[in-house]
Amino acid sequence: MMKEGAMCKSCRKGILKNKEVAQTFEREGLEVKIEGIPALVCEQCGQIYYAPGISDKIVNAANGLFALSDKKHAGRLKAAV
Repeated sequence: MMKEGAMCKSCRKGILKNKEVAQTFEREGLEVKIEGIPALVCEQCGQIYYAPGISDKIVNAANGLFALSDKKHAGRLKAAV
């Protein structure tokens, strides 16, 4: 596992720093943004590294938000038909 202060494997120039990042997902014109994700970010190239298992949690959270939106808008879409 990579740690703060390690050399970036992508650019091989920058140093990794602990930061919180945001990630935006888009599906069928709907956008969801998840903020406050812990990550290591290269100060040189901006490459983002997540701890093991974090990527799956981010995708699951985004899918959950899309599912909530689908349920919220399902009645409206059927009524418009």
